Amino acid sequence: MKRAGKNQENLYRKMEDSVCFGKIQGENKTVIKKILVLGIIVWLPFSIHQRCKAAENREFPKWINELRLNAGKTLQTEVSVSRVNVPDPFGEGKYFLLCLKGEGSLKKVQDPIETVHRMFSSKGWKYIVKYQADGHGSSSFAYERGNHFCNIYVDTDSSCDDEETGYIPSRFWFEIYCREK
Repeated sequence: MKRAGKNQENLYRKMEDSVCFGKIQGENKTVIKKILVLGIIVWLPFSIHQRCKAAENREFPKWINELRLNAGKTLQTEVSVSRVNVPDPFGEGKYFLLCLKGEGSLKKVQDPIETVHRMFSSKGWKYIVKYQADGHGSSSFAYERGNHFCNIYVDTDSSCDDEETGYIPSRFWFEIYCREK
């Protein structure tokens, strides 16, 4: 019993010597190198991704970044943001300057048109009737909140002859064009 205690004590001393004073040798050195390399491999892409997201977030207004995050979460997809210069058909001489775009699965979000309506209305956006237009499997509508205005287009991969052909739509696309009022 006494001998086991001495062996354990000697082991602790060796560990202290090698770790605390940098005297890492043999297998321990190889294991620590592998751990460091693995840590760098895991950390580096995450770090780069976070820096890219941070840079992207600073490029656009806060309300656009919030809208992008909300749309991504609600529609369960990636949402890209870009600068555009698209004329507003009803806004005399006004242009949409930002666009959020994405593509999603109808298996995850069964009614993307209604989901987008709920997303905007639940965040205090006011529906604007004059922008409403519907087609087979697509819709266009607009919302405003404070000094912000967005015109939304949602489309599915549906067509008029889906019932005849037996085709079952599976994808949707959306574009959200935004500007200050």
